[in-house]
Parts: sequence; structure tokens; C-alpha cells
Amino acid sequence: MAISFALPAAVTGVRERRPAMSLFARPRDFESSVREELPVLYRVARRMGCTAEEAEDLVQTALIKAYQAWTRFDGRHLRSWLVRILRNERLMSLRGAKVTASLDAPEATEVAEPPFWDHLAVRLDADKLIAELDRLPDIYRDTVQLCDVEQMSYEEAAEAMDVPVGTVRSRLFRARALLRDRLGAVVAPAQEATS
Repeated sequence: MAISFALPAAVTGVRERRPAMSLFARPRDFESSVREELPVLYRVARRMGCTAEEAEDLVQTALIKAYQAWTRFDGRHLRSWLVRILRNERLMSLRGAKVTASLDAPEATEVAEPPFWDHLAVRLDADKLIAELDRLPDIYRDTVQLCDVEQMSYEEAAEAMDVPVGTVRSRLFRARALLRDRLGAVVAPAQEATS
């Protein structure tokens, strides 16, 4: 999977309204700042149930929105800010679309890329882990995706999901407990303390 990035034609006409002292004053700054976040955004989009093409489109739409809002970005937690925009765009697309997928269509059979956790891979069959992650309720799965897979801090994940930090902590605790119950105590409490 290779993700490339160039400023979309749709945003080249966006007028800059940035103060002269801003750290992020030019489109080039935007491009260089978001480039390293592209793989994360793509993985998050795939874990939200997007096909490869939908994930690319969703990331592109989120980047357009981010570019348009660049003047309002405070310069802190770029990844969580971008993930929040991505999640909001996905929710908007799900609300507005009537999903009618044909069973014989290739998109209907495509599966998101599996997450990979180094500390569990040695002790678990990856297929079993992925199946259990997919069985988690969305709020728990999203929290595990951001905190454990993407290794965001609690604060960054809270900002991305637009919830308090305490909610992230409790969701992560509950998600890990569910996984521990389902997988047979492979996720030890000592491992949880390091996250």
C-alpha cells in the first residue's frame, strides 16, 4: 500500500487567512505536516469499515476539510485533530448514504487490513485476535485502535473521539477486559499498565 499526497485541486483556491506569525502559514507547511500521518489516517479509515478505495476517498476528503480549517488549528496534537476530522467525515457519509451493497460486488467481500500488536502476536493466532477485535462494540474497538494500535496517548485519543480522557481510560479498560475474557487472559494486567 503506497499512499501519495499532493494538495487536491479543490483546495488550491482556498484563501489563506492565517496571521503572519503563524507556524503553519503556507500550503507547503500543511503538506509536510500531514504527510507522516497519512498511513495512520488510512488505517483508521479501514478499521472504520471502509474498502481500500473508500478509505482513500475518506482520507482525501478529511485532508481537504483539514486544509480548509488549517487557520483554526492551534498547532497541538495534529494526529488527533486529523483523526477527529476523519471520523466526523465518516459519520457524515454514513448518515447521508443509503448503503446497498451487492453480495457479488468485490467491495462487499473486501476486508480491512488487520491490526498487529507486537506484544500479542507471539502468543496469539492473529486471525483469532482480529476476530475478537471485530466483535467488540464500536466505541471499544475505536478506543483500542487509537490507543493500542496507533499508540496515541489518552489525551490524543480523547481529542480525536471528542470525549473526556476519563472516558477513553474506562473504555480501554473495558475493551481490554473483554479481550482478556474472550482470549483467555493473554493480555496481562502488567501489559496494560504500560499503555
